[in-house]
Amino acid sequence: MLTLSDRPTTETRTKPAETIRRTLAAGEMLFREGEPRRHVYRVEKGAVCVFKQHADGTRNILEFAFPGDLVGLGYLDQHVSHAQATMESSLTCLPHTAAEATLDKTPANTARLATAMEREVAFLRETRQRSMLDKPLGRIAALLITLGRYNAYEGRDPTVITDALSCGVIADYLGMNVDDLAEALAELARRGLVEASDKGLQLKSLYALERLAETAD
Repeated sequence: MLTLSDRPTTETRTKPAETIRRTLAAGEMLFREGEPRRHVYRVEKGAVCVFKQHADGTRNILEFAFPGDLVGLGYLDQHVSHAQATMESSLTCLPHTAAEATLDKTPANTARLATAMEREVAFLRETRQRSMLDKPLGRIAALLITLGRYNAYEGRDPTVITDALSCGVIADYLGMNVDDLAEALAELARRGLVEASDKGLQLKSLYALERLAETAD
């Protein structure tokens, strides 16, 4: 039988979790873009580089965090950048959900939080722009795949499209103007999905185009 003395006290229920510390080797990742944001990290020793990585592998360095600096601030549920130790580093892990309440309102921390929020706004804007762009790209990809399959049915190379896709009829069919169609084809080329050749438009990756076609309206 449970007695009053056996019941957990308020002190026991609200006892804070033990401080978690993490040690990183030089070059080890602290977190990557898109990973769930579970902690805010305070650098105790060493240094951490925060950066954005582009599709071509190049990096845009956003900041360096040194002892006393906080890394991983923000309000979104996932990280919008990468963080990597530049040398052997030691960090204290603060629960993300409690970080704001325990955050020292120093000018440096306030500035870092403001910068982190600006990055998140930019991330959301870029994500929306990519989503809006992928819809017309998806329609074009679906058309290219359809034309490729027709070529295969006729015994022709399914990866070469000889039709003049820049003509007004095709643009009207896709619900686009000629300039937007040309820009979208250029974007597909930048992504490495198509390439202009002397035979016509070369489809570089049917699988990737099929995946992109899934975003079509």
